[in-house]
Amino acid sequence: MKTYKLDLSDYEVVSEVVEIKDGEPVKNLKVEAVSVKKELSELLRLPGIYSDGMELFDGAMLSRQIKECEGDELEINEDELNLLKKVMNKLIGREHAPEKGKIALGGPRYETMIVRVFGL
Repeated sequence: MKTYKLDLSDYEVVSEVVEIKDGEPVKNLKVEAVSVKKELSELLRLPGIYSDGMELFDGAMLSRQIKECEGDELEINEDELNLLKKVMNKLIGREHAPEKGKIALGGPRYETMIVRVFGL
């Protein structure tokens, strides 16, 4: 079975934030560190994204592998990559409704992670 090297190194996202100072809007840049290990391991454990118990088991095991990885690179096989892509596709395609606690995967925060996974 073919294997792939998944880059788990952290990355930074820069966004523009508008704050009110002395009654005037002021634009500032905000730098946020994104932990790929943390994000991917949490995505793989979200409820309601798997079609059955076996798929959930595989997702939980991959989540543990990612979380416990000591370096910044994890070797995954084709089945694991396909499962990760399936989970991410489901989250990319879901309704984006922050007021309901539902965030669709996308935008600057997740762009690098999506490119890393789907680029393998």
